[in-house]
Amino acid sequence: MLRTLLYGLLFSFFYTPSFSQKMFLREMPLKEKAAISFTEPDKSIIFFGSDDRSLPYQKHKKNSRAVNAYFGAVYSSFPIFDISTKNVVEYNNTSGRFFFYRPNARKPYGMLISNGIDQPILVTNPDQYLKTIKTYLNISSADDLVPKMLDQKNTIALQEEMKQIMESKFVPDQHYAAQLIKNANTIHYLSRSKSYVDCNCPERTAEMFKDSLMQEKMPNHSTYLYNDKNQVLEMNNFNEGKLSYSLKYTIDQSGLIRKLISDNSTTRFVYEKDRYHTINIEKGVPRSFETFYLNDQKQCVRRFSRGPDAGSGSNTYYIYDKHGRIIRESNKNSETIYNYKNESDDLYSRSAFYSLNPKTLNSQNELIWENPYKQIMLGKDNKLQQLFKQVTVIGQDCSLKSYFYDKDNKLTMVSIIGCKP
Repeated sequence: MLRTLLYGLLFSFFYTPSFSQKMFLREMPLKEKAAISFTEPDKSIIFFGSDDRSLPYQKHKKNSRAVNAYFGAVYSSFPIFDISTKNVVEYNNTSGRFFFYRPNARKPYGMLISNGIDQPILVTNPDQYLKTIKTYLNISSADDLVPKMLDQKNTIALQEEMKQIMESKFVPDQHYAAQLIKNANTIHYLSRSKSYVDCNCPERTAEMFKDSLMQEKMPNHSTYLYNDKNQVLEMNNFNEGKLSYSLKYTIDQSGLIRKLISDNSTTRFVYEKDRYHTINIEKGVPRSFETFYLNDQKQCVRRFSRGPDAGSGSNTYYIYDKHGRIIRESNKNSETIYNYKNESDDLYSRSAFYSLNPKTLNSQNELIWENPYKQIMLGKDNKLQQLFKQVTVIGQDCSLKSYFYDKDNKLTMVSIIGCKP
C-alpha cells in the first residue's frame, strides 16, 4: 500500500519510539518458536501484553475488545489475535519476512498491525488503536484528519441514512433467499464450489500446531456451530483456553442472516430488492454500515462501506463472466484478476494482485487440485519466487488438514478443522 506524506506525519504522532528495527527482526530469534505464523501476505492485527493490574493495561484490554467488536462482525475474514505473553510473531509479507520479538518492546503491552506488504508497525497507545487501524489499512479516515464541524455533519447525515435503511418494508421471498445465498459471493454468503465435499457436521473445531506430528499446540483455537443447512450459527475464539471473542448468527427460516451478535455490538441485516445492508450497532446506537449491491442473478457487483468519519466511504467492484464466475475485483488502490483453466471449473486456478497508479503486479496465487481430496495453493511474488505454500487434505471424516510452508518450503504451521467428537 502506498501511503501519503500526510499519513506518514500522522503516524509519527501515533507511534512511540519503541517502533524500532530491533523489535522486527529478519530472522527467527535463537531458541524461539512463533506463537502465530502468517504464511501469506495479508492484513492482520495482533495484541500482546501481560496483566500487571495497572490502569494502562486495563485500558489496553478494553480498547482491544473494542477493536474486536468493531471489526469482528463486519470483517469476518479479518484476523485479530492475542498472543498474551508469547514472544514471536512471524510475518511473510510481500516486502520480506519479519519476526516481531516481544522481549525487545519497551512497553509490556501493545498492538501490531500488518498490511501484508510492508514491515509491520507497533502501536502502544490504546487510545489510538482503532484510529490507526482505520488509517494504516485504509479502511476509513482517522478522526483527527477531519475538521470537527464537518465530522459532526457527517455523523448526523450517517445516522439519518441508517435510519432510512432500517425503515425498509421489503420482505424477501424464498426465491430471493435461495438465489442470494447461492450467488452473492460476499463475506456473509460465500460461493461454494462443487469441488468441496459436503459434511453433516454440526459442531467443528479448528486447532493449530507448530509441528507436523501435531504434538505442539498453538494457544489459539476456535469452535463453530452449524445448522442443518451447513450455515454457521456460532463462532468462538479461544486463547490459552480462555474465550477471547464470540459471534452468534440469527438466521431466519429461509436461510437469510438477520443479525450477528458479538460481545459488544450487533450487526443488523436489511434486505432490499437489488441490495442488502449490514448496520453495526454499539450500545444501541448505529455506528457504520455496508451496502452490497446485487445484479439480476443476486451476485454482488459493488460493496460500499461507510463509517462515522467524513470521507470514510469506500467502494469495491466485482465483475463476473458469462458462467457467473468472478474474474475481477477492484477498488481505487488495487485490483485482483482471477483466471480459470476451462469453461466448466467454478474455482479459479490463478489470481494476480495488482496495485494501481501505476498498475504494478505485487503477487499471485496458483491453486492446484492434485485429486478431489488434495489442494495446493502456491503464493508467489512479482518475480515468481515462492512466498508461501499451503497444502490442504480432506480426510474421510470430512476433516480439513492444512500444512503451511514459508518461501524456503519450511513447515511453519499445521491447522486442522474437524467434527467435534
